[in-house]
Amino acid sequence: MLKILLLISIFFINSIYALERAPWFGDVFEFHFLSKYTYYHFTRVDAAIVQPDNSSNNHLVHFNMSFSPSLQWSIDSDLEFIQTPRQHFGFRSVAFQTRYLFKDDILGDPLSIALGGNFRIVSSDSLKDVSTLYHANSDFELNLAFGKEFSRLDYWRFRFWFYGAVGVANRGSPWLRGNFALEGNLNEKRKWALFVDAMHGYGKQELVNVFNFDGYGKIRERNIDIGFRYGYRLSVWGTLSFEYKRRVLSKRCPENVNFFSVSYLVPFSF
Repeated sequence: MLKILLLISIFFINSIYALERAPWFGDVFEFHFLSKYTYYHFTRVDAAIVQPDNSSNNHLVHFNMSFSPSLQWSIDSDLEFIQTPRQHFGFRSVAFQTRYLFKDDILGDPLSIALGGNFRIVSSDSLKDVSTLYHANSDFELNLAFGKEFSRLDYWRFRFWFYGAVGVANRGSPWLRGNFALEGNLNEKRKWALFVDAMHGYGKQELVNVFNFDGYGKIRERNIDIGFRYGYRLSVWGTLSFEYKRRVLSKRCPENVNFFSVSYLVPFSF
C-alpha cells in the first residue's frame, strides 16, 4: 500500500485513463491533468481453455496530461499502473498521442472532426495478463473522431461524438476500436455522459489460454461495454467524476466485467 501511495504522489507532482478521444480540444496553452482509479471485477473468461482459479479483483491507476499548443493541434500522454491476481502492483503501459482538428463546429463548421495517431508501450507482465486488453508490447493506432455541440448562452448544453480507430502492433493481427458518447452540461457545473466502447480483434485463435497468455494480438477478440459518468465541478479546483461501466458482449476475453471509477480533472496554465 505504501508503494502505491508513493507512486501516485510522484506522478501527481510530475505529471503524466485513456487517451483523449472527443473531437474538441482544450484552450490554447492550457494543460489538463486527469488522475483516475478504476476497480474492475470478473470471474470468467469467454472461450478459456481452463477458467481462472479465482475471481479477478483488479486495481488500475492511470494519469493523463493533455495540452493544446494551438487551436488545431492537441498532444496528450497517459501512464498506467495495475494490480491483479496475476501481477503485483506496477507499471502497465505508457502512451503518446497527437491529433489535428480539421473542422470545428464551435467556429461555425457543421461538425468537429479530428484525426490523430498514437502508440502505446505495454509491459511484458501486463501482456501476459488476460485482464489487459492490449495486443503486443508496442500498439499503434490511427483514429478519427467527429461530433456536434448544441450550445446555450456561452456554454454547450448537449453534444454527441463518435470515435473510430484502426490498430496494429509489432506482432499479431490488426484490430478496430469504436466509441460513441452522448454528453450533457448543466450550467458548467454538472456534466454527465452515456457511452459505448467497442473493440474487435482480427486474430485467428478461437481459444484463450489464461495460464499461458501473451496478449490479444493473435486472438479473435470482441467486446462491447456500456457506461455512465457523472462529474461535478469544484469551482477553480477541477472536476470530480464517478463512472460505472459493464461489459455486455465478450468473445474470447473476460466476460460480465463491472468497472467502477473515480477521477479528478484539473486544468491549469503557466
